[in-house]
Amino acid sequence: MGEIINPVRDSSSILFDFVLKNLDSHLSFFEYRMMSSGCEDSSVNTMGILGIPEQCGCGRRTGIYTSKTKVNPGRTFFRCPTFQNDHLYKWVDEAVYEEVQDALPKVECFASDVMKIKMEIESMKTVEEDLKEDVRKACNELKKLNVIMKVGFSVVCLGVLICLVLIMFDKADGLSMNSY
Repeated sequence: MGEIINPVRDSSSILFDFVLKNLDSHLSFFEYRMMSSGCEDSSVNTMGILGIPEQCGCGRRTGIYTSKTKVNPGRTFFRCPTFQNDHLYKWVDEAVYEEVQDALPKVECFASDVMKIKMEIESMKTVEEDLKEDVRKACNELKKLNVIMKVGFSVVCLGVLICLVLIMFDKADGLSMNSY
């Protein structure tokens, strides 16, 4: 049989254990996945469970064991603790591969969503720059109008002052002519 690696675990720790155990291996994950076992076809009973199995069809939690056969030395597998042939038996690398295959469409969907969001952000940045430019133009126009208004007010005040001075001189001339 094999030795138990981690009897109580969740999916993420199984993947972590698998990656750590095979980190120093010269085989890539996919080369490891494609490795011929010689007994995959006849003795592997996955019970139709895709991905990492939490429990056997009988209800017992699966354990992780290490193969000690000549064909698959050190290869890890899930197995029902009953060790009966008609119960669950599945290679860890295949289970992880199935998990990855299951996750790929979701990852691609997320990547597509991220790309759409990035495009929307770029579009919003363009709109933001356009709005900032419009605000700058409006501020400059407002400053010009403010200067024009101040100049206009000054001209009106100067005109009123000139009129008052002329009226005062006219009255003063009228008084001085009446006095002779």
